[in-house]
Amino acid sequence: MSIKPWRWIATLTLTAVLAAGCSTASDTPNIRVGIVCGGIGLAALTIDEGGLPDGVQAQQVCFDSGSSAVQALAGGSIDAFVGSADHIVNNRAKGLDVKGYAVVSENPPYSLVSPASAPVARVADLAGKSVAVTAPGSLSDTELQRAAAEAGIPYKGLHVVAAGTGATMQATVEKGGAAAGMVSDPLLTTMVQSGEFTVTWKPSFRFIALTVIARSSWVDRHKPTMQAFLTAVRATRDRAQSDPTGTLATARKQAPALSPQALTAVLQATLDQAPAELTIDEGLYQDTTEVLVQVGQTQRDKIPSFSDSFDFSLVGHR
Repeated sequence: MSIKPWRWIATLTLTAVLAAGCSTASDTPNIRVGIVCGGIGLAALTIDEGGLPDGVQAQQVCFDSGSSAVQALAGGSIDAFVGSADHIVNNRAKGLDVKGYAVVSENPPYSLVSPASAPVARVADLAGKSVAVTAPGSLSDTELQRAAAEAGIPYKGLHVVAAGTGATMQATVEKGGAAAGMVSDPLLTTMVQSGEFTVTWKPSFRFIALTVIARSSWVDRHKPTMQAFLTAVRATRDRAQSDPTGTLATARKQAPALSPQALTAVLQATLDQAPAELTIDEGLYQDTTEVLVQVGQTQRDKIPSFSDSFDFSLVGHR
């Protein structure tokens, strides 16, 4: 049966329109960035400020823990994730082609807090008690393992519970669901300033706490997009360092409850924790992996090399 000429023309026209629409959508470079929300971070500040180069649009996707974000990264529902280096080490050992492309924090962010009405004097006092982390396998969990090791008590002797971040974490500790909890800023500052909580332990070791992680296969296909995003993150840091007051309005979106003085302090700490060029050397990587070995989170013979774990070519290497 022959096709009427007008139907053939209409079909071609519709196909051209649909193709043009699809082309327009795909021509706009986008990057979906997973972030453990509830804190003030360089990547979140960059996304909130907008104005990324080359027309790139970045979307923030919130997660309660790094482990759930890595699952999303592996499944392809996000393109990048801002998390700790242990996710790179452990997931490369499992065959996932993830790498770190910029480091935005060299300092572990979580501290252990407990209610002032029933303060925990030292980590050893938590043996046999419930302790809240954001999620098993997250950076907060890694820090708790290190805290237990420093105190000389077995991590398995703690009853570790997952409490997420923000209000749920605070409620878990406040209402007795845990004797103590791992908390990061700005919630940490808010809780301590209230006078209702006290700090039991805070980290004092070197660790690659936050790095922009992505699958290398995705980056290979979207190098201009990733480079534009990393360029914007670095520009946000440089701009905020020279004029932090200009970034305070954006930071307030992430921590509306903080006083101006506390917000300024938390923002400055966030900026200070990022290396100047968002890159690190192999020494810090070795310090980080040594912590992972000490707490039993990885085996020494399964640690990937520094060059396999990080690629700073898109952000610039010092």
